[in-house]
Amino acid sequence: MLPKLLIDAVSLIKTKYNQIFIKIRVYYYKKKGIKIGDNFKMSSKAYIDLHMPEYIEIGSNVQITRWAMILCYDSSKDIEIFKKYFRKSPYAKVKIGNNVYIGTHSIVMPGVEIGDNVIIGANSVVTHDIPSNCIVAGAPARKIHDLIIDG
Repeated sequence: MLPKLLIDAVSLIKTKYNQIFIKIRVYYYKKKGIKIGDNFKMSSKAYIDLHMPEYIEIGSNVQITRWAMILCYDSSKDIEIFKKYFRKSPYAKVKIGNNVYIGTHSIVMPGVEIGDNVIIGANSVVTHDIPSNCIVAGAPARKIHDLIIDG
């Protein structure tokens, strides 16, 4: 009985710690310049790029799950041999609409705009704009289904 109580206590402490840690991270992101809407949820294991925080905008009711990444900087352009292939800046804005769910291990690349009411499936790589009201998945991510939003 004691081990179960101990495990439950440790689990509760870890959950509370994660909730506080996430609130601190979101506060920090906002102070750095990321625009974040209301009711934002993220895993403690999610990653949001801070190279150019003012380039990232996240709407309301957005959830970013474990090991998902939001990038505004393409570091491949730092490698000398690749520079001739990239004429654009390595920095690009990312805009995530309202009511968006980003599945585990997904990556949102620089320069992408995601519409409202979008589900991004696990392990997806979002390399281009995603319209509103759909489900996308894959690498690269592509629309696999429309969402019908009532009222």
